[in-house]
Amino acid sequence: MALPLISCPSCKEKVQMYVSTTEKHDGWVFYRCRSHGVSCDFWRWELEYVEYLVDKHYLVEDAAVDAIGEVEERREHLIAAQELVQMNAPISRSNQAAKKEASCGMSRQQAIALMMLGREVMKLMKMLFVAVVVLGAVAVGLMLKK
Repeated sequence: MALPLISCPSCKEKVQMYVSTTEKHDGWVFYRCRSHGVSCDFWRWELEYVEYLVDKHYLVEDAAVDAIGEVEERREHLIAAQELVQMNAPISRSNQAAKKEASCGMSRQQAIALMMLGREVMKLMKMLFVAVVVLGAVAVGLMLKK
């Protein structure tokens, strides 16, 4: 679900979406005003941005519930991926070099992207399953009518 990019409440510039590349929050999505740090201080992590949109009624009813659920799930996946990376972090630089040569050479950001891609593939598979079940039910209904 794409979140609406609103006008900044302080300076009216369009809010933009960014992805963090810091070690602590690698892959986390955040939203900030284009003028952030210059003349404006609007800046929110994705979950806090959704909460702001709900509070200000940019997202209502089902859209609000769906957005909160999706963002919380994405944050949980990012935290789990971050914990996995930290558990597998080498003790020393020499170990890191040896492990990098022995591993597939995938970066942390690539691993997170693959995990998120897997989640999206699962969603598509669930939707496909539902579509097949619905089509099957319609076909059975049509056969029974004839």
